Amino acid sequence: MDFEKEVSEIYPWILRVAKRFCRSMQDAEDLAGDTVYKMLINRDKFDVSKPLKPWCLAVMQNTYITQYNRNSLIHFIGYDSAVENASSDYASNLAMFNDVVSAIRRCAQKSCCMDSLIYCAQGYSYDEISELLNVPTGTVRSRISFGRKMLYQELDY
Repeated sequence: MDFEKEVSEIYPWILRVAKRFCRSMQDAEDLAGDTVYKMLINRDKFDVSKPLKPWCLAVMQNTYITQYNRNSLIHFIGYDSAVENASSDYASNLAMFNDVVSAIRRCAQKSCCMDSLIYCAQGYSYDEISELLNVPTGTVRSRISFGRKMLYQELDY
């Protein structure tokens, strides 16, 4: 018998078994569909001398466990809690951002190395910064190193 035809004949059974695993009908249909998909993709791994249902059940169990583990990693805390946390995080992040910007400004008044450091933070390579500032690459590297140290000291790290 053709493999696809056999799978289509046992699909009602697959759906019934999926309902036992899942709480909602929609989740059961998703699990059944994923199971059939994996069975069709991996049909070459099926031993035709054995019955199809036990293999199907093993595929379904593994699929369910994978989905369960994946879903258990994501925890929804609720909209109100998310907004509350975002507000407090936003305030602390904004304060930290303002501290860093002030430290950069103070360092920029003391030294010319902050421009190299800012270009580096924006993702420019040493050679690109060298061309932009019209200085040798070695100078760019030492300015970035010195600028980092100065910024760490200014931020008390």
